[in-house]
Amino acid sequence: MQVTVNKPESGLEHEIEVVLPADEINAQVKQRLAEIRRTVKMDGFRPGKVPLSIVKKRYGAQARQEVLSDVVYKAFYDAVAQEDLKVAGYPRFDQVEDKGDTVQFKAKFDVMPEVTLPNFSELEVEKVVGEITDEDVDAMIEKLREQKKRWRAANGNKKAAEGNQVIIDFEGFVDGEAFEGGKAENVPLILGSGRMIPGFEEGIIGMKKGEERTITVTFPENYHAENLAGKEAEFKIKVHSVQVAEKPEVDEEFIKDFGVESGDVDEFRKEISESMAREMKRLITAQNRNAVLAALDDAVDIDLPKSLVDQEIQTLMQNQLRELQMQGVDPAQVKLDAEAFRARAEQRVRLGLIIGKLIESLGVALTPEEIEAYLRDQASAYEDPEEVVNWYKQHPEHLREIEAILLENKVADAVLEQAKVKEVSKRFEELTAA
Repeated sequence: MQVTVNKPESGLEHEIEVVLPADEINAQVKQRLAEIRRTVKMDGFRPGKVPLSIVKKRYGAQARQEVLSDVVYKAFYDAVAQEDLKVAGYPRFDQVEDKGDTVQFKAKFDVMPEVTLPNFSELEVEKVVGEITDEDVDAMIEKLREQKKRWRAANGNKKAAEGNQVIIDFEGFVDGEAFEGGKAENVPLILGSGRMIPGFEEGIIGMKKGEERTITVTFPENYHAENLAGKEAEFKIKVHSVQVAEKPEVDEEFIKDFGVESGDVDEFRKEISESMAREMKRLITAQNRNAVLAALDDAVDIDLPKSLVDQEIQTLMQNQLRELQMQGVDPAQVKLDAEAFRARAEQRVRLGLIIGKLIESLGVALTPEEIEAYLRDQASAYEDPEEVVNWYKQHPEHLREIEAILLENKVADAVLEQAKVKEVSKRFEELTAA
């Protein structure tokens, strides 16, 4: 095998020229035709008894093309291994010439770039810390009470206020004419929820049970119904009921509804605290990991392989189409602009190269025990933890995602030990709102 590599003065794209003797290819074609002969069916011949000359005449070109494809692909990777080149992405075969006694081909490909890591002690990273307090638990219990609230009709003199629920009839008019979709009866509406167009809910504030009122509002310019967008409208509104929220007491019945069979308040608070601590740990770990990766992304300059970026763009576009399909959108009707995904794709490729270099240079590795411990910790929040652990073990693609996250966490921890760290304390509410 004769190999010639054309290296660029700059950049990552290389070109390779390979010349192969045809002897091995001819032998493989002969073997492929013999395999075809054993199974091919032709009128007038018993299976396996078709003359090789006839098989060659009918299937020779196809067999040679299949062998060439396999041989060229293998020869390419043998050639780059011989030249000690690390290929990034997939090669692009420009020319394949079958000259009978030799096969020649050219291929263009990117090589992996050199990644030079910064001095970690010069990196400035904001590290989040935090712990669950009694106030955090109190706030979470209030949220749980809010989830369980019930609406009770207020007395007839109660004026509707923000946070109240009203039961209303309404009918809308534009230029004095009723419009489609502008009329409804016995509609429950929480004032301040933002469900209706601007000004609608505010116009009901102060109304009482049985009261009728006409309000004037303007549809937003970007309203989904083009015939109404930007138009001024009048709505006739009648209030049937003004309702106030009643939250349940934190009693035995309430506590049992959340799976604490004892109904004990202290046990309930303990379970909430442990669950919040687990979630806080996950959020803090993710934020600190992202902070380290962002600092490295800023500090490391890499010449990115175009082939890897293009592959990542395609992956991001496919993911976007899948998400749209899950929302009921026909992917065939969607036209995505590849350039819109380029910046994100470049960042993902750059971080992937940086993380790979870090794993290599720091000698970071995972043990089966670490993976098992993480899975069991995460699964402990579910009703049947063993079922969750087994599900991951039965789905290797999802288990690999977990392993990737754990490796990134270990890399981030190793960098944080050497970086200039500024600790910032955050409450649970701040972390969940981010």
